[in-house]
Parts: sequence; structure tokens; C-alpha cells
Amino acid sequence: MKYKLAVFDWNGTLVDDTLANLAGANATFRHAGVPEVTLERYRDTMDFPVIHAYTRNGIDPDHYLANFEEYGDLFLTVYKEEAKKASLRQGAVEVLDALLDKGIITMILSNYVQHELEAQMASYHVHHKFKHICGNIAFNAQEHTRTTKLGRLQNLMNEHGYKPEDAFIIGDSLEEPEIAHHLGMMCVSVTWGCFSPDRLRKSTTHHVIDDLAELPKILQI
Repeated sequence: MKYKLAVFDWNGTLVDDTLANLAGANATFRHAGVPEVTLERYRDTMDFPVIHAYTRNGIDPDHYLANFEEYGDLFLTVYKEEAKKASLRQGAVEVLDALLDKGIITMILSNYVQHELEAQMASYHVHHKFKHICGNIAFNAQEHTRTTKLGRLQNLMNEHGYKPEDAFIIGDSLEEPEIAHHLGMMCVSVTWGCFSPDRLRKSTTHHVIDDLAELPKILQI
């Protein structure tokens, strides 16, 4: 099958920033007076909406929402500093170029705030490889308690006339399999991000990969 649209998650998928996310989460846990978590625990409890990840690790949800701006700012400050050490996932540029050479439209669908997302992508010099870059416009209390990727993707696909059967989505979370299942898209999950491989394999995803080099074979390009 020839795909026409490739929908990529960004953080934890194309950029190897899982440890930076862990550092931001642990800074939040320390500030809230609860124990830090290991990488294994983080990957076993991470979720969207993000409030679930915090409550699973001991932060009262009402307390978190009452202080979400303080906790959000702390997470972002620590994350951005640690993310300076992160690199693009090996093979990311090659995969993107292969898709573009086949005339496949590429887009980013991310939970990261739009202006931060675009700035980070520009720093890796891949901004120009995507026709669409779709992040969260804001990250307020509502965005801590709900998911928005599905709605944003549906709106964009409707606006541009993209068909789910002609598209695939790839990411490191349980959100991508849920989106794919809802829309009727093919889904690829990656094992190096913020969610454990075991959780991904138990999801409705179609493929779980350990390396981006596996993607062209799945797509038959």
C-alpha cells in the first residue's frame, strides 16, 4: 500500500529526550514532596492526560491542578535544560528523506506547546521537512486533564482532505494506537520513548519497532 500522509510524534519518537522528560518529572515530584521515580517506573506509569502519571506516583490530583502552572513551569525549565543533551533519533533524517522522496506528506502531531515545539525542531534543522506541525496552542489546566491529539488530527485531515486509510501514525505513547484505532489508520510504536515496550505491545498498535531503520520495510518503500 502506498501511504500519502506520515504522522509523527516528536518528543520520545524523533528526538531522544526520554531522560530529559524523566528529569522534569522528578523535579516535579521533589517539589511536591513525593519520591523520585526510576526510568523503569516512569515508563510504566507515564500517560496522557499527564495528570494520570503524577497521581499514579503520589501527587493528589486536586493539589496538582491547583498548582499546575508552578509545576508546569518547573517541569519545562528542567526539561529544556536537560533536552540540550538530547539528539535526533538515529536514522530520523534518513527516514524522513525517504518518505519525502516518495512524495509522502509528513507532519508532526505533538503534545508539546506549539512555539516550544517549533523552536526545538528548528534547533535540529528539520523544521522544513514537515508540511504540518501541530502542537498544543496552550497547556492550561484543561490540557492536563484531557487529550487533544485526536481532535487536532481529525480537524487537520478534514481541512486538507487526507484519508485515514492513506495515512499512518508513529509514536512512543499509548495515544497513537488509540488515535489509529479510532480513525482507522495504521500505527507504528517505538520502544525508545517514554512508554515501556510491554505496554505498547499490549496496545492496539500494528507494529512495535526498536529502530527507525525498520520503518521503510513496514511501509514497503
